[in-house]
Amino acid sequence: MGNASHEAAEGGQFGPLSNAEKLSEICELIDHLPVALYVCDRSGNLCHINDRAARLWDSMGRKGSFCAAISEAFCAGDEAAPGRSLIEEVIFTGEPVRDCECEFARVDGSAAVFLASAEPVVGEDSSVIGVVGCLQDVTDNRRGDMHERVLLDELNHRVKNTLATVQLLAGQTIRKCGLPKEVQDDFEGRLIALSRAHDHLTRERWEPVDLRTIIAKAVEPYCRLNPETLGIRGEPLKVSAQSSLTLAMIFHELASNAAKFGALSTADGRLAISWSVANGIRPPTLVIKWQETGGPPVTEPSRLGFGSRLLQHGVSRQFRGSTRLDYDPSGLRCTMEIPLPSTPDR
Repeated sequence: MGNASHEAAEGGQFGPLSNAEKLSEICELIDHLPVALYVCDRSGNLCHINDRAARLWDSMGRKGSFCAAISEAFCAGDEAAPGRSLIEEVIFTGEPVRDCECEFARVDGSAAVFLASAEPVVGEDSSVIGVVGCLQDVTDNRRGDMHERVLLDELNHRVKNTLATVQLLAGQTIRKCGLPKEVQDDFEGRLIALSRAHDHLTRERWEPVDLRTIIAKAVEPYCRLNPETLGIRGEPLKVSAQSSLTLAMIFHELASNAAKFGALSTADGRLAISWSVANGIRPPTLVIKWQETGGPPVTEPSRLGFGSRLLQHGVSRQFRGSTRLDYDPSGLRCTMEIPLPSTPDR
């Protein structure tokens, strides 16, 4: 009795299930699962469709052959043979195909976007005897993504227009007041740095930004003539979108100052930027080091300029960190210590 029960549990009272019985068993199983599933035989013909998939199909107003529409609509990707459908690809290769995206046209003319996946069903001889497929309606997700993209594009456009207007008004005001052109150049440089940082954030959809990218984009305009003057070193680390704007402006001010008075103002000057995470303290702290060498002798200024104030206030107020400026005659050194919970997404 024990052996007979074990045999029945393994594959039926009279031995392993036949291919047809195996497909039939899978068809019964998918009726109890809360996802849209269907089963095809090795010829690509529909064997079964569960209630969730049937309701999904009906909700689109589709009355034709479910399996034929799947075969026609979903290609298996770049590696599939030309014209081979998702189901045919699985049957031919014996490999699963996952997350193929396609649009179906509803009867009202609107588009429904689906992700389709398919897994092979293997028989006793390890050959493919059928396919189990899954459909996921992602129409609302795609519509939300598109709406978000439109809003971000519109925001980027408006910010650019606002910055251009501010630049024009500032230029006219500065000239009217008789201030030196250097003042206008400094102001425009800061606006351009802010605009570049904002552009990058928009392209990345305001996701966390790589710290190396922030630094490289900020100092690039001052190192184009001789890229060998710059060395950047540090482990991969991303910072939040809002924090990246502050850091971009800080590195712009440091690079601008180096181009006017420091290492980037001479052919022999060198700039090294590095960072690391100090885990021996709580909370873990991001330590950024800015080191200039080979430039004119450095002297401590009699008063803090805009860049120094931005550096100190930005790090201390926004990041709750600290800054040290060392006006060593051989080159300016700046060390920023930023508690990680205050900004970066690691």
